[in-house]
Amino acid sequence: MQLNHAFVLTLIAGSLVACGGGGSSSPTDPVVAVNPPVTPVAPIAPPVVPVAPPVVPVTPTATGENTGTVSARFVNGDNSRFIFTSIGLQSSGKASLVVQDASGALSTIGGIFLTGNPSVTREISGDAAFAQGRWFKGAFSYSSGATTLTGNNASAHYVAYNVLAALPATGTLTCDAGAFTAPSYTGGNSVSSSAYFGTASGTASVSFDASGAKVALSIDASAGGSTGKVTASTSMGSAASSSITGNYLSSGTGAQLMLGDGGAGRYLLIAAYKAQLANGANYQGMATFRCS
Repeated sequence: MQLNHAFVLTLIAGSLVACGGGGSSSPTDPVVAVNPPVTPVAPIAPPVVPVAPPVVPVTPTATGENTGTVSARFVNGDNSRFIFTSIGLQSSGKASLVVQDASGALSTIGGIFLTGNPSVTREISGDAAFAQGRWFKGAFSYSSGATTLTGNNASAHYVAYNVLAALPATGTLTCDAGAFTAPSYTGGNSVSSSAYFGTASGTASVSFDASGAKVALSIDASAGGSTGKVTASTSMGSAASSSITGNYLSSGTGAQLMLGDGGAGRYLLIAAYKAQLANGANYQGMATFRCS
């Protein structure tokens, strides 16, 4: 199925499971020694001062519990769009206002807002062409409700990008290994808390001809020792097209695919996906491939 309008909003029931720790210490008072009687001693040679090794520059860790980084700030404009998915919510449309902090995380995407102390974003990635991440802690609000994220299995995955002005007439692109958010557990068969989040990898291809864009996608998701695969092969007739495959709008396995402007003659293939693993547990996540 293709959607030529870039906005999808579907509410699906979901359930959450919660979990948390800390500690502190303080130094003791120093012991003060009493001066002994002065005794003459032989002169002592000056100590040998070792030469310090060269300082190796390091990248500072992200603020708070945020993880990931971006190579440049996302350039938001009239052609900016977004995809957003959480338990019970899939949304996509014009990005409009986008707020990005120093870590590269987005806190405002169109009419969706992340607040809270702490507010934590994981797997931050992107550059001038896109911004991706997973809201892990905080509270996000939207036009018809609000959801609190406590760091359990509930997460909200997002990507903001710029839509293509037009599709090329011909060409075959090579895509990179992709940037992924950690797939998060959304329901199905029960799993332990250690399997609330998993890992993902994948491959993608894009080509153009007179009928439009032909895209193919394969994503492997794993969590808790179980695996699942998302595959999609579809066509897009226009630059702003969105294609939904499989059971993305329900439970099971499927994806929502979009093309984006990667800048400097490059392209983006963006996928919000759902995967059912072999153990019957359901997960969802976000992936962005750079293609040229």
